[in-house]
Amino acid sequence: MKTKQFSIVMVLLLLIIVTLNLSSVHSLGLRPAKTQIFTENTSDMEGSFWVVNNDQEDFKAKIYVEGPMDKYIIVKTTQLQFSKEIEFLPVDFEVHLPKVLPPNSSAFIVVEPQSDSNEPNVVSARISLKHRINLIAPYPDKYITASINFHDNGQEYELVSAVKNLGKKDLENVQTTFYVNDKEQKPQILETESASLAQKEEKLLKANLDKTYLTQGEFEVKAVTTFDDLQMEVTKNLLVGRPEVDITYFDKFFLANAINPYSLDLLNKWNKEVSNVFVEVAVKKDDQKIDEFRTKSVEIEGLQTERINDYFNAKDKNPGTYSFDMVVNFWNTYKMETKTFHSELLTPERSNLIVRPQNVAGSAINDGSQTTTSTGKIILFAIIGLVVMGIAGFLGYRYKHREEYE
Repeated sequence: MKTKQFSIVMVLLLLIIVTLNLSSVHSLGLRPAKTQIFTENTSDMEGSFWVVNNDQEDFKAKIYVEGPMDKYIIVKTTQLQFSKEIEFLPVDFEVHLPKVLPPNSSAFIVVEPQSDSNEPNVVSARISLKHRINLIAPYPDKYITASINFHDNGQEYELVSAVKNLGKKDLENVQTTFYVNDKEQKPQILETESASLAQKEEKLLKANLDKTYLTQGEFEVKAVTTFDDLQMEVTKNLLVGRPEVDITYFDKFFLANAINPYSLDLLNKWNKEVSNVFVEVAVKKDDQKIDEFRTKSVEIEGLQTERINDYFNAKDKNPGTYSFDMVVNFWNTYKMETKTFHSELLTPERSNLIVRPQNVAGSAINDGSQTTTSTGKIILFAIIGLVVMGIAGFLGYRYKHREEYE
């Protein structure tokens, strides 16, 4: 019931926020929405646009620049102060371009309204409007765009470099070389066939990578495309399989009606680190859930095992066999399938006969009525007894036949 009420409150709150944002959008505007600058005709220029107070409200607005080319844009107006009587105000800016500029670059001048309210319980909807500045530079004589794609062809991965000639001249020799480190961190170098590329023509350059070089994980593929005497480099990650974290160990025995230490091992089968890894545990008796708990969160390096040591509260649980249904969560998005472990809660009399293993840190109670350690001790004492009996027998025989030895 409480969860349902909480959900209704959250929905109503979201509706209020959306309504406030829609209201704010209509109350504020930019004219024009963008500025186009053809850099072939100019290197420096001045410009301006208007911020419109449609609903004639009182507010302040902060002005700043962001985007790939932000360092070449200077705003002369860094703050605006609106009142009910002011319908619009200008924002002035300067553009100072470098000698070499990538084609089709951009930057944004951001207009961000500021709340005047200092009351802690007031909900304030802040929006940001952006005036886009497009810097349109001419393409040089030789210029390409390139992107990478991957296709699963059964036994191989097809690596594809999509190359397009946007320059002013035809290209005679275009070739892509792919670089990827395999599962053993050894570099694999794959070359495509070379091809010519006319103006505005696009081609797919391909190479194949055998799947045996890779394992479950994430692999960075770098594609270096050579066109005549120039190069362009693009990188993209190739994902093989799905990230997976497996539970490889959980204690088999605990003491009933007591708080027990436990150990749980998690194996990261992905080749990169996974974070915020925790396990949700449902404790069942005769298929009925009687308890649940969650482990602490850990980070696990790629292809490594991490041990969680904590405590299991069995104070209200009697001797018997219990099942532990476990679900591994990580990255706040991944959830593994349920894995079930069966453990036995023992009486104090029975648990005293069982020795805790020395090689498993934090485990509760080992299994079996006779451990390897106990068996080893028995064998050792038996050997010592046989040796002592042998020596005693030899000395007795020599004493009886001492005259023969003298």
